[in-house]
Amino acid sequence: MRHTFIALMALLAAGNLSAQPETPIRIDINAGKQIATVTKRFNGTNIEDLNNQTNGGMFSQLIHGEAFEENIDVDFLNLERKDYSKIYVVLDERRIPHLLNQSNVYSRINWNNLGEKYDFNSNDIYSAGRYGAPENLSGWMFPGRFLVYDSLPENIQKIMMTRINGNEQVSKYWSKLTSGNPQYKYELIRDGKAYMGRQTQRISFAAGNGEVGITNHGLYRSGIMFENGKSYDGILRIKADKPTTIYVSLRDENNNILAEKPYQLKGDGSYEKVVYELTPNGATINGSFGISLKAPGTVDLGFAFLQPGTWGRIEGGWPIQTKFTDALKKQGITAFRYNGSMVDVGADTYLYRWKLMRGPIDERRITFRSGFNPYATHSFGFIEMLQAAEVINATAIIGMSMNESYEDIRDFVEYVNGPISSKWGALRAADGHPQPYSLKYIQVDNERGISRGYVECMKKFAKAAWEADPNMSIMTSLNIGGNGYKRGGTEQQKQEIARLRTQLTELEQVPSGKEREIRRIQQQIRQQEENLGRQYELSSELAGWFVAQGKGDKLAWDPHYSGAREFADRGDAFLNEMGINLQRELAKDYPGFKLNLHPMEENGSRCDWDRGLAHAHNWNTLQRYGDCFQMLGTANTFQPHGLQYMWDQGRIHYTPDAIWFQPSAHIDEMMMKTWKPNVVQSSSSDQSLDVTAKINDAKTEMTIYVANMSDQPQAAILNIENFRFGSRAEVQTIGNCELTEYNTYENKDNVVFKSSKASIARKNAKYVFPKYSYTVITLKK
Repeated sequence: MRHTFIALMALLAAGNLSAQPETPIRIDINAGKQIATVTKRFNGTNIEDLNNQTNGGMFSQLIHGEAFEENIDVDFLNLERKDYSKIYVVLDERRIPHLLNQSNVYSRINWNNLGEKYDFNSNDIYSAGRYGAPENLSGWMFPGRFLVYDSLPENIQKIMMTRINGNEQVSKYWSKLTSGNPQYKYELIRDGKAYMGRQTQRISFAAGNGEVGITNHGLYRSGIMFENGKSYDGILRIKADKPTTIYVSLRDENNNILAEKPYQLKGDGSYEKVVYELTPNGATINGSFGISLKAPGTVDLGFAFLQPGTWGRIEGGWPIQTKFTDALKKQGITAFRYNGSMVDVGADTYLYRWKLMRGPIDERRITFRSGFNPYATHSFGFIEMLQAAEVINATAIIGMSMNESYEDIRDFVEYVNGPISSKWGALRAADGHPQPYSLKYIQVDNERGISRGYVECMKKFAKAAWEADPNMSIMTSLNIGGNGYKRGGTEQQKQEIARLRTQLTELEQVPSGKEREIRRIQQQIRQQEENLGRQYELSSELAGWFVAQGKGDKLAWDPHYSGAREFADRGDAFLNEMGINLQRELAKDYPGFKLNLHPMEENGSRCDWDRGLAHAHNWNTLQRYGDCFQMLGTANTFQPHGLQYMWDQGRIHYTPDAIWFQPSAHIDEMMMKTWKPNVVQSSSSDQSLDVTAKINDAKTEMTIYVANMSDQPQAAILNIENFRFGSRAEVQTIGNCELTEYNTYENKDNVVFKSSKASIARKNAKYVFPKYSYTVITLKK
């Protein structure tokens, strides 16, 4: 489609611009005035939500429920697909089953230690807080995190009790596999002797003939894709008390065997390591992995791992799928952050420690209740993330728990960056990576509030890291918010103090009987006054400490920010949330110091064109402030299609057989295809058109980025100064649709860029920008 003066006239004739202003919007660009310099590290992304955003995706693990830790399936609830990932059956200490809602992980509850044989104490369940309003998941109304057993319909209670106590106790993401005429029993054993976590899946073939086993159908039972003639390999940790033959198989959607091999267990009562390789003789996109017995016997399953052979993984055989790193390369990702709610939200955050994440995958014997996954493992950890960042040539940021010890922080830095002659560098080499990872950023925890303790923790991390690598940068994860960290306190704080003083004055005028209330308010006023400006004071102290060490450039700050369409237009609130105002104020305290800003999470809650247009608007605005930032990032990276938890903001969606971009990822790709480092002066006479212009170093190309934020086409006149160009322009446009549109499995190109050509005059060029669109115009000399 050509957006030229002819197109403008056609729209006018058709009456489609009836809502437009009488005069077109004026866009002025002055290529002779540079306002910022930007780097490709503005195109960053995040990995979090363990085992949901990784398994079956970038991480090569094709099995879901690898530790057999989940209790029985919830198929009897008849959930919609979108809700299947959100509900689990959990047991209390009485072996009473309840339903856990995992979609709102920030509704905190009390948890038990890993050593307990049950998931929750009944006191946790019955005393758990309520939501503001009940959440409806496929017709099941959750007033809070739990639907307690007592509240469930009688028929559901009966099903649950039968399953958790009967002969078919099968972990949620696995299915019973039987043939012939066997007598069998499936049990979920909680005897304190599990290979990892609390629970073991036991399979008993008691008598008869045929086959008894289980199958796994991949991430949330979405199916596993097998390619004909290509090998798949894996590891089992499995125990038997006498010599036993097990069969490992790959199967198609009809349960037909595509590949199968027997493996002999010694049967000495230990969890033996079975390493296997299978090559299917057919293809499927909805396959499964099977483990079975074909003769009487009993086995306990502790861990299962299945991945594509080296043909499907990155160089070196690391457990990272090439097609996913290829997608990140296509998107142009240059900064890769590994941090999120798995660090600081959930039951077992004390288990989120780097020394539990190294070594062979099957030997990381940890399961922990994480923020987004109640049964996460460490099979994907810091090391896998560093491998992925390395292969896409991106700057890595590793988020660590603030509770890591001084010694463990130092050891981590030596492990990732130390020479092979050092203790931990030698262990890295033994783990398969002789060359240092050259990690440059460690982030301290996730989305904390600034406090005395956090400031001291930053100092701890810095001193420990610098012992092993003096060049390591230490990054905060402190969200500043729209009110900002203000010298002397925010207006909001001052207004609260004024309100309390007014209340105190009114009470003091009452003759008697209010002494206790007066003392309470006086105490509140004292506390508020003590905290007035405290956030800024701590920020300044932290910056001053780094400056005093001669390492002011090694302090990095990550304030997360909004992916809403209106965010970039919030004025001072925008400058506060992005950290720009804080950066300016700290420069007054420490002349010559400039706070390194690395806002690494643009959060948007959704993946549709609404989010895409918001992301485009942020891209434009943040580049105009480009000199303020070192790098920028956006959440989230990957999402199994239709299977999100709290947010539907994954920017690369995948199914067993496909991987595709959502609109915001397409915008990143286009930004990198048209990348230019020099931002020049631009302006628009109407806020509905957001404009950014950039030129290359040779000043032979200019690209103009225009976001039409309105629900109507916008006619504009472009005036470009100090840049001579040919009249033929290359145009890429995305959008021109409803904000709720996105890219589905059936229509992966629903919202994508469309190419065209246009004639652009050097003066008074007329152009019509479609509604809700992002237009990229490239001019060349």
